Amino acid sequence: MIREVLQNVSYGWLATAALLLFVLAFVAVSIKTWLTTKSEADQQADIPLSDGTRCS
Repeated sequence: MIREVLQNVSYGWLATAALLLFVLAFVAVSIKTWLTTKSEADQQADIPLSDGTRCS
């Protein structure tokens, strides 16, 4: 019975949904990157070099 159900289910829409999710994520990251200010990017770039203390 389960085999019959699985044979009759169409999975073609999953590829479309996966592509749509990828495109949405790519666009969201691109927009976030484009809107990032220089000072914010510099602050994020200094994170690996910091000793854990916050400086403003």
